[in-house]
Amino acid sequence: MLSLLSLLSFHTIAAQKTLADYSIVDDCTYEAVGFEADLSPLFDKNDLTVFTLPQLTGSEEIILKTRRPYVMKGFSVVSADDANRDLKQLQLLGSTDGETWQNIRTYSLSYTGRYRERQVNGGPSTAFTAFKLVLKSATGSEGLRIAEFQLFGYPQEDSDNIATTQNGTISGSAKAGQISHLIDNDPRTMTQIQNADRQLIDNFNGETRYNGLQNAWFQYEFDEPTTITGYAIGMTSSAQRDLRPNCWELMASNDGEQWVTLDVQHNAASMAVDYYEQRYHLTPLSSPEGNTNARKSNEAPSGAVGGSYAYVADRMMDFCEQELERKQSANGTYWICDWAVDPAKRNEDWGGYWWAAHGVDNYVDQYNRTQQSSVLTKLTHLVNGTRIRNGNTLINHFYDDMEWMALALLRACDANSNLNHQYMTQVKTLFNDIVKGWDDVDGGGIHWNKNVNGDGATKNACSNCPAMILAARLYQHTQEQQYLDWAIRIYEYMRDHCRFPDGVMKDTPQNNNHEVTFSYNQGTWVGGLLELYKITGEEHYRQTATDLMDLLLFGKWYSPKGIMNERQNYNQDDGGLFKGIFIRYLAQWILSGRLDTDHQVRYTKWLLEQARSAELAALDKTWFIVNPYWTQQYNINTDVHDTSRQQSGLMLMEAVDELRRAGLLTDDYALINPNAGQPYRYYRLVITETQNSGSIMLGAWKLFGNETSGIKPVKNSALPTRPSIPYDLQGRMNPRVSNIIIINNKKYAMR
Repeated sequence: MLSLLSLLSFHTIAAQKTLADYSIVDDCTYEAVGFEADLSPLFDKNDLTVFTLPQLTGSEEIILKTRRPYVMKGFSVVSADDANRDLKQLQLLGSTDGETWQNIRTYSLSYTGRYRERQVNGGPSTAFTAFKLVLKSATGSEGLRIAEFQLFGYPQEDSDNIATTQNGTISGSAKAGQISHLIDNDPRTMTQIQNADRQLIDNFNGETRYNGLQNAWFQYEFDEPTTITGYAIGMTSSAQRDLRPNCWELMASNDGEQWVTLDVQHNAASMAVDYYEQRYHLTPLSSPEGNTNARKSNEAPSGAVGGSYAYVADRMMDFCEQELERKQSANGTYWICDWAVDPAKRNEDWGGYWWAAHGVDNYVDQYNRTQQSSVLTKLTHLVNGTRIRNGNTLINHFYDDMEWMALALLRACDANSNLNHQYMTQVKTLFNDIVKGWDDVDGGGIHWNKNVNGDGATKNACSNCPAMILAARLYQHTQEQQYLDWAIRIYEYMRDHCRFPDGVMKDTPQNNNHEVTFSYNQGTWVGGLLELYKITGEEHYRQTATDLMDLLLFGKWYSPKGIMNERQNYNQDDGGLFKGIFIRYLAQWILSGRLDTDHQVRYTKWLLEQARSAELAALDKTWFIVNPYWTQQYNINTDVHDTSRQQSGLMLMEAVDELRRAGLLTDDYALINPNAGQPYRYYRLVITETQNSGSIMLGAWKLFGNETSGIKPVKNSALPTRPSIPYDLQGRMNPRVSNIIIINNKKYAMR
């Protein structure tokens, strides 16, 4: 036992996510022994659902039975909402027959906060077919609450893997070595890419920087075209954690030249666990798991990793209304500038006119999702409060502020015919005032504000790109040529005066610092290009937009490790809104139906990964506020929370749920990929970033398929064939059911 104990260690890191996509539990049945409880919240990969025991005696056991032998290399426990009911002591045992149990260890657990994981690295070399969890004690005497439990490791033998030497050949890029170790069925033998090439980025200000791996890939070629349903990668020991992939794409081809995207991973959660295997399922367009739009927005979270983003959005809006909203008049409200747990640290002044405009946008998002009339009332109260605080008018000193308000009101007009009657005239009035800010000095452009000989002399991207969108949308509403003329005029000015050679938008024509290129300017630029493309059908608008979005999303400009972060860490005050605005216009391109399949898939998955990280790593689930850094959580006791940051988080959650409602994601927020489910001969794993190294190390790369075309199929080990019924959408246990199985992230109860 001493040798076993030496392998085990606790590891607490600043986790980017509290949950992994896959754990050994996904390949298990499980049951409670000696007590009655709904176990599904414990294993549903959703930390918004909580496993609860009103009383804990210390003898409660949970038995997990795997469908094949697994080597356990670690586990994680996610705390819930009550520090007095955390799991304090856990005993873990393993068995090869389900009857004779070997003690692995009894663990003492502690946590860094609410909904935070405690991770344990290490385990015996023995492969087990069953695991027993004994819940020994809690931190208090009032029972137990746990948000999630995950078990990590790898199968001793994997008959599911069809990427074998019998079915094809493995290869890699020029710097790859010991490639055969990827498919030798030994997770402890490593393949490496030494000192991978890095992308060189010129900031056009006399400096360059490196970012993003290049020419780093592994390729498996089947003897004949073959359909896969998923894949897995095996990680290193924790000593080589920096060499683990962080971002990658799974590509497929039938000729080795024309490639399609099957999966994209950004900021993949890297457990501090030796040799664990991470699995990913591919959901094709025709999958039986495809979107049924069954869950309504106000229902409790489902069992998907990340829960329900509609539910999260509603809770985040609840925070705005309960903590940020103030009365301006009987039918007028405003949102304060920022909030803290300590009332003395709160700024009770209003966030400002343009923050209020995006608050209107937030309400439009919520109304489009819920169709609740009460949301319209709140929207109109926010508009009324803004008008009052702005001197009883919506005409403002700043041209960009008026543009944000006009765009929000125009979206409100589209959302509801009553609002159309109420606000359309006001939108046109705002536009007429906005274009007065245009002059022909320095080639044209709309000034930042009305002090054109002072601080408003500059013609910023933020005062021109939104105006381009507004003009184009007014043309689509009215078919009046003047609006289209304005949209094209502004576009031509921005194209000729406010772009770097790589297509990134400058803040102003005079600002040649490539590091000061705010994300919202990129978002509104591509948003304007979308509107012009809708009107004219001219391909150059779409090409310009997709070229820039490709650079920003996959050239690692705003998300070098996969998750978006504003340049210069400009994530607070006004800058707190920038990412959300970019997200809005990226989502509109995805939803437009005007992207080719590959761009749609890649952009959708990028956006989904932003929400997954924000919800799993950055969302405080007591208050439902989100950190502007979407890879880490607030210190709720010390940090001040800007309203602008909350609004960006709301835009992100609403955007992802809109993708679900549009049928681009399943109801469990899995990517529906038209490229998946097709037979391909070549599969390529393209690695674009690591945890923290220019070199890459992997222990395994597996491909899975139920059927193959042209080669002898490799049969999957069958799951237990007993009559099963699905859980309800809240994951509630059917009282006649004793345990469940999980197949491809779907829960099934077994009688």
